[in-house]
Amino acid sequence: MHIIVAASQKGGAGKTTLVRSLAVATQRTFGATAILDTDPQGSLTSWWNRREAQEPVLVKFDVSEFEAGASKLEAAGIEFLFVDTPPSVHPEMAVLLGHADLVIVPVRPSPDDLDAVGDTLALVETAGCPFVFVLTQAKPRTRLQMQAVLALAKHGKVAPTVIHDRTDFPTAAIAGRTVTEAETETTSAREVTEVLEYVIAQLRKGARKETEV
Repeated sequence: MHIIVAASQKGGAGKTTLVRSLAVATQRTFGATAILDTDPQGSLTSWWNRREAQEPVLVKFDVSEFEAGASKLEAAGIEFLFVDTPPSVHPEMAVLLGHADLVIVPVRPSPDDLDAVGDTLALVETAGCPFVFVLTQAKPRTRLQMQAVLALAKHGKVAPTVIHDRTDFPTAAIAGRTVTEAETETTSAREVTEVLEYVIAQLRKGARKETEV
């Protein structure tokens, strides 16, 4: 089972939106998927409770028992687990990052968000897990977007597709859906699909490295 953890110490980075968007797209394309909400705000859980579909499945277990919980999910046939995390230096973060096959770090293209990346990177680097940046909530065709990509590329891999700020994300969330379910041919849906393809490619690269070792 692949464990993907979304982490950002800066609130409002679009972490929960990215988690649910990628999880739904993964369920539809790549295999049985589960989501775990460890953020005390519970935004991911609230979204799932508004949802008619039962997949991806929302799971609950104590982070201190993460290994046992993940093992049960894998035994049940779950292939991907997406984890939403608190936007703060929470004690549970070390545990979650320690079990991640890949960490996704969403970042908005703003000076404040770029300045805050260092705190998240410190946690990720301490855990020693692979990570990628995903630029989120960007305004189309702005200089700030390009500057953000260049700045992030100095610290690690950046997903080649940017998630732009569009109203169809919150509109779909009202009914517990995502943009890839509401209108599959929209630009927002395409962006999510392309980011997911990049994430899957990174996971496969990691799996090949483990096999070679």
